[in-house]
Amino acid sequence: MVYAESGIGSGTVIGHHTLLRTGVFVGNDTQLGHHLCIERASRIGSQVRCSPGSHITSSTRLADRVFLGAGVRTIDDKTLTWRDPHRQPILLAPRFDTGAKVGTGSVILAGVTIGADALVGAGSLVTRDIPPRALAYGHPAEVHGEAP
Repeated sequence: MVYAESGIGSGTVIGHHTLLRTGVFVGNDTQLGHHLCIERASRIGSQVRCSPGSHITSSTRLADRVFLGAGVRTIDDKTLTWRDPHRQPILLAPRFDTGAKVGTGSVILAGVTIGADALVGAGSLVTRDIPPRALAYGHPAEVHGEAP
């Protein structure tokens, strides 16, 4: 299902039971697998692949040629505040720079940037920025060298 005010580039394919909320824009020649949820105001570049079962939180940015494995979760709430009249939530969407790759089952926390051509191993918990061309993995993810 595609909500209002969204745009989908030419050559892009979308799997069944995938949801694009209001204001989501997807570039050309992108593949969005089945059972994805892409929250409002997110931007997905061209030649991106999002594997099945992933959740892309609101306002997330995926640059061109990003690859997300199955079941990747992104988080934008730094304070876990919801409907508390005494606190305002701090929402910071993650960002994925050109050519970044994230393995299956990884969780990317609020405000984190995955650098250009970086590789995050499967099942990682990314709590801080990953530099360009870095190989990172673990719980929490740490840099272990350069991406192949």
